[in-house]
Amino acid sequence: MKTFSKIIKVLPIVLFIFCYSKSLRAQYEINSESQYEINSEFGNLVDFDTLTSGIYIVWWDNQWDYSTDAEALLDIMNDYRDVCLGELEMQDPPNPTDGYYYNVYLHRSDDLFPSWWGNGQGTDVNGYPYLTLPIGAHNDWVNVAHETFHVFQYSSNSPGFAYSGDSQWYIEASANWFAAKQNENVDGAFLEAESLVRLPHVPLWLSYDNFPASYPQNWQRYVHQYALALLLYYMSEETTIPDEIVTNGLYAGTDDLPQEYFYNQLGGEVFREIFLDWAAHMTNHFDFLPANQISRFELEWDNYADPADDNEFIAVYTNEGSDGWAQPANEKMTTGWSYNTYKLNNSENENYVFEVQGAPTGTLGSDSFFQSQVVVVNSNMGSSFHDLTFENDQDGALGISLTEDDTAVYFVIASMPNHFTDVDQRFPYEMRIGKGETLGIDELSVTGQAPKLMARYDLWGRQIQATYIGIQILKYNDGSVKKVYNSGTD
Repeated sequence: MKTFSKIIKVLPIVLFIFCYSKSLRAQYEINSESQYEINSEFGNLVDFDTLTSGIYIVWWDNQWDYSTDAEALLDIMNDYRDVCLGELEMQDPPNPTDGYYYNVYLHRSDDLFPSWWGNGQGTDVNGYPYLTLPIGAHNDWVNVAHETFHVFQYSSNSPGFAYSGDSQWYIEASANWFAAKQNENVDGAFLEAESLVRLPHVPLWLSYDNFPASYPQNWQRYVHQYALALLLYYMSEETTIPDEIVTNGLYAGTDDLPQEYFYNQLGGEVFREIFLDWAAHMTNHFDFLPANQISRFELEWDNYADPADDNEFIAVYTNEGSDGWAQPANEKMTTGWSYNTYKLNNSENENYVFEVQGAPTGTLGSDSFFQSQVVVVNSNMGSSFHDLTFENDQDGALGISLTEDDTAVYFVIASMPNHFTDVDQRFPYEMRIGKGETLGIDELSVTGQAPKLMARYDLWGRQIQATYIGIQILKYNDGSVKKVYNSGTD
């Protein structure tokens, strides 16, 4: 039931409000049918109007009428609550558990609410969370979805998922993930995503709370934790992993960091495969996203990024190899769960070998683990994805035979150690692109006569049909393996 509290004119309540000096704490029942009581540090029923629905009470300064906006907001927030509790297995904040409404404040610069308020969730003097939404952000449904998701993260019982240090990234990334899923195909769903391919070498868990002093202080570095919504989105939408895996860790009582939790729950092989595929498909111009979203986040990059801190490619070659072994400069070297990309522009019929030799440990002594993928863009047939064959955790190679129609090749090298902390540890490697070389049976002819396809598998090794939506592992009669993505569209 929705009720306007301004219509309540019971004298004892009014006297009670004044006794509390316009309510440092107001606690009443709105009517005899209310399920919850009001408990607000900031609101009172003299200066402010309210509207209630479900577990929420929305407040605004009664100098203005935001009743229609509040009603629309409550409808949306109730829908989001249904998803969080019913589908994602999350929990309510403590307010309704203790019998109180969850306070949502619509505020503006010239009202009676605190002038320091912004857009986000806080905790009041009574120990309860509350949400502040500036006018203008209060009906931006992507923003509302993000902030509403925070409401249902609040009661998390997992120390490893704290909003601090090497786990802080997840709190913001998952809220952006939820907002994108609830507002499908909205232009601004992934505003920060371009930073992921321009800063591929920074650690997965980079956030405000572990930001290295050596890093440039610019837009693209600071929004990294928000941009990582795209990893969660790829995991939930482009693989068969259920959505709940993104949220279950909050209430698992675990000390695992989010990145460690995913690794342990999915298994290292699967999580690494997802991470590498995600990196490769982002490098392939975000081929799993609609064009309107890509255009929008490219515009965001153009408007706000520091162009001097663009690290999309370590090197770009044109119809040539790397002329021996090479490695990135220290400031561009792969860190924990990150990657580097090399680009080859091609217009010839030529053979190439791609090789990686990783150092056995990182700069702080953690064991390293590398995998690599080559993306070939053909002007007629589109893109194909090819894994290097690794003989151990560090060393891999792949031979590819290109034609003149294979116009671009991306060499993606991912560092994915069994180590989930530290933002300063680098994982060195050397790479080589050899022109005019072959590796025998490992050599793949990208556009020539293909070997016979023997079977298709998903990421878990289960045999699948050609109609399977998502990543397919193709195995051929010559022993070669190819990875493709089926979007389900022609």
